[in-house]
Amino acid sequence: MRLFKDRLEAASELARDLAFLKDQQPLILGIPNYGVPIAAVIADALDASLDILLIAELTSPRPPKQIVGAVDEHGRISMIPSAAHLYHLTAKQMIGPAREAFADLQRRRARFRAVLPETDVRGRVVVIVDHGVETGATMLAAIASVRDRGAARVIAAAPAGCGKATWQLHETADTVVIPHAPSSFKGIDHFYEVFDEVSDDQVTATLQRWAADRPEHHRGVKTLVMRVVNEQERVIHCELDLPPGTTRGSGPFPAVIFAHRLESNGGSPRSVPISRRLAKRGVIGVRMDFTGHGRSEGAVEDATDERMLADLRTVYENTKVLQEVDSTRIGLNGSGTGGMIALRLAAEEPAVAAMVIRGPVCGEEIEAAHHVKAPTLLIHAQRDTALSESVHALDQQLASPHQLLEIPDASRLFNDPISLELMVSASVDWLVDHLAAAQSDRPPVIDNAPDAAHRAATE
Repeated sequence: MRLFKDRLEAASELARDLAFLKDQQPLILGIPNYGVPIAAVIADALDASLDILLIAELTSPRPPKQIVGAVDEHGRISMIPSAAHLYHLTAKQMIGPAREAFADLQRRRARFRAVLPETDVRGRVVVIVDHGVETGATMLAAIASVRDRGAARVIAAAPAGCGKATWQLHETADTVVIPHAPSSFKGIDHFYEVFDEVSDDQVTATLQRWAADRPEHHRGVKTLVMRVVNEQERVIHCELDLPPGTTRGSGPFPAVIFAHRLESNGGSPRSVPISRRLAKRGVIGVRMDFTGHGRSEGAVEDATDERMLADLRTVYENTKVLQEVDSTRIGLNGSGTGGMIALRLAAEEPAVAAMVIRGPVCGEEIEAAHHVKAPTLLIHAQRDTALSESVHALDQQLASPHQLLEIPDASRLFNDPISLELMVSASVDWLVDHLAAAQSDRPPVIDNAPDAAHRAATE
């Protein structure tokens, strides 16, 4: 005898069992494809937020082939603790398999995220939903992924599942809600009278209906232009990526200023995704062009180290006084020569709250490392052997709390998708976490302080 007529009936029952979460503003994550229609019903019943958990399972490299973790849509690799211990595996060892799985994940991501932008799970009560639990491996991988992304509490939920698999979930989830776990398990399809396929088209349609009914929940990042004048009376071009829903005078938000490498600019394909993802998580991204670069005035040969430092200081001072910015929570993200310029500014400005430096080109500037107070993440692409000595020297000299992240099989420009995503995710997580930790009491807002809407013209 079947337990449910179809997934709609199963979802309605599961929603009743999850009603205790209604006042906790949970985020409902459906595992594509089968979990999405069930998650949509639950989110509607609980008046909760809906999103998808887009992951690809990772299996052990040697027999027996078992699911040991997952890679998410940003390239973050998460390991199931018990499986990682059993097979003596680390996330670094799974980068090869993750690269293979990531291509299809990116194709699906492009399709789904065009309809429903990703919701940040950090600090949220998260309910992971599937249409059933057979071995538990997929749900375990999903839980590991959400844990790594900073969820405050994780609930594993499905209408029914195998008793043994359900029991395993209690070791990793905070709560397990699977109302039916019969001792005799013959497969998920045996729970349903109607057990039809759920295509990517159907998932997309479900997300479209959800987004169309709640347009205010899915406003995107807005980019504005800000132009400041340095002490040489030259215009420095900046682009501000603002959190969704930002209006004149809203905030104040933390901010991160980007210092690019030579022969690049604020539109770097490595800076833009970091800045826009920060904006989605409530941090203003300020992408500047140094003198002679991008749309800033001057010639490239004018961009000496001292000129770049002065430019960065000018942008920093102008960013601090924006009404939308919390001046006590400003971070820096620098790459190459720009990373060392950011290091020098952080040494001068103890108020800098967090910093990420990617591929530092160290010279005499490394002396500044002794005076830096900002928590700093150093990122090194392992294939970039020319900079290995620089990054390790900086790792030794930095006085501030810091961490060195070496990304295997990555080139200096992070040209392959998974290396890029690993770098972007690590940068965003570090900056968001440390800017949040730096939050302090703010002075009263000054009515005549300049604001981004006043200072900027829409791009």
